[in-house]
Amino acid sequence: MARSLKKPVEGKKLKDTPDMIAWRQEFEEMDLDAHKARLKSLGLDEEELAEFEEMETKGIPLEEELTHEAPEVKEKKVTKKK
Repeated sequence: MARSLKKPVEGKKLKDTPDMIAWRQEFEEMDLDAHKARLKSLGLDEEELAEFEEMETKGIPLEEELTHEAPEVKEKKVTKKK
């Protein structure tokens, strides 16, 4: 009987394998134009490329952007006085 693969928990940091370390080094050495060209070849559209460029210029780490959730908005309860 085949075992089903376990999907990692969303937002959990993965182990640093040799492949991951090599990818990270290559990623960090690329300039912005090379990043955009690579992302475009992977199928990102102009809007997503602009978002990536904005993220890079503001200095937001990629991991933080990927795991960041929208802030919760609490709605105030409105009660009518009688």
